[in-house]
Amino acid sequence: MSNFQVIPALQKDKQKKRVVGYARVSTADEHQDSSYRLQIQELEDSITQNPRFEFIGIFKDRKSGRNTKDRQEFNTMISLAMSGEIDVIVTKSITRFGRNLLETISLVRELKIHNVEVIFQKEGIATSDPSIEMILNVLAMHAEEESKNISDNTNWSFQRKMRRGGNFTVALYGYNINGETWTIDKKKAEIVRLIFDMYIKGFTYSKILEKLYELKVASPRGNKVWVQSALENILRNEKYAGHMALGKTYTINGVQVVSNKIDVANNTIFNHHEPIVDPKVFDKASRIRTSRTKIKGADYIPQSERNSPFHHFVYSTENQKHLFYVVEKPKGKYEIPTLYCYNNQKKNRVMITVNNLFVLLNDALGKLSLESHKLSSTITSLINTKLALLEHSASMNDLTTKVSLINAKGRLPSFIKLVRNYSIKSTIEEFKRYVRVVEMKDKYTYVIRLSLAANNAIDTLLLESKLNMKIGSSIQEATFYIFV
Repeated sequence: MSNFQVIPALQKDKQKKRVVGYARVSTADEHQDSSYRLQIQELEDSITQNPRFEFIGIFKDRKSGRNTKDRQEFNTMISLAMSGEIDVIVTKSITRFGRNLLETISLVRELKIHNVEVIFQKEGIATSDPSIEMILNVLAMHAEEESKNISDNTNWSFQRKMRRGGNFTVALYGYNINGETWTIDKKKAEIVRLIFDMYIKGFTYSKILEKLYELKVASPRGNKVWVQSALENILRNEKYAGHMALGKTYTINGVQVVSNKIDVANNTIFNHHEPIVDPKVFDKASRIRTSRTKIKGADYIPQSERNSPFHHFVYSTENQKHLFYVVEKPKGKYEIPTLYCYNNQKKNRVMITVNNLFVLLNDALGKLSLESHKLSSTITSLINTKLALLEHSASMNDLTTKVSLINAKGRLPSFIKLVRNYSIKSTIEEFKRYVRVVEMKDKYTYVIRLSLAANNAIDTLLLESKLNMKIGSSIQEATFYIFV
């Protein structure tokens, strides 16, 4: 009889898969809040109850599903997955992941190449299924057609109700609305008329805002300080003239946007309710607004193109706001391009001229280029150290930082070359290749954050220096710090 005893090998537990959930509602409509919260809870429960899964977190978006361009958390999740930080993505259904058929299939294929599985709960399928492409193709086409039919039916019923005199507006500053009944709020109506009157008399938005603050008039949201968008919403809303415009949105490349063309006769119900301002006054204000704006007709212009090139480039840490671009004209004799902002109380004006900003950036980047010979090794060491610290972390914030660091490491050689060959620049577009944001501590102190890494992922001081600038009527010393 054999003396040998067979001892079965110990089976090592399979490593748990790193799993995230993805939730989305089509719009930020408050009526979908419960659906949104339910999605998140169901996703978290299904992941945490699976012993093979390590729950990382839930990515959440409240955007249109027609494309993924503006879905920030979705894009972050995909970047993490492509970087090998996520093994499985769980989502409620194909319509929650993406409604664009070609984009959905392309993403699934790319994720499969990176060994990332996507599980669609409602359809009961996973991308690990060998027949997934055929299934996904059929289901996605059906989902897109169904979504289109629902949208068409909703629009049809909406317009039908409106044509019969029905009402979908539930709240509007200056009115008390109860179902189909509109009653004018006398006190607020006087404010609306005052806004139209000042605008027609040539008051700028800033002057109107100052006047409302002086009069201690609460904004439509109940705040002490009005914002410009609130004024614009009043001045362009035909309901104040007693009319109701239909079809104020239209679609470009599958994305619904607001149209500026609301005065088409066959698209408007005139005398729908009692007006607050005379229709002639409203029309006059509309003509003035059209003459002042560069956005005319029904053409859609993306918000990014409406902003100045300086948009979100200089930030005041005192006021906790980004500076706006304006061309000042002292006594009407000459022009001074300037960036400025106030605090929430419309006080503490922080400003820097564009000329001083360019002097600052040219001096800072010029000095940084002189140090370019050692920048590569310094930044590489910083990135590697931070990646090592994050190696075993599975939190969503740390995973996002890790992706930013990995991306920065890949861009580093070309960025160093850019810095090494630096020469004097004269446009904001040129500076944006090097700098992500300038933080203005006060008029003598600045933090310049380089564009290499997003969201302060590295956040380390590279250079500190001083320079002389014309501040006010004299030359004074300023200090800047360059962070990567």
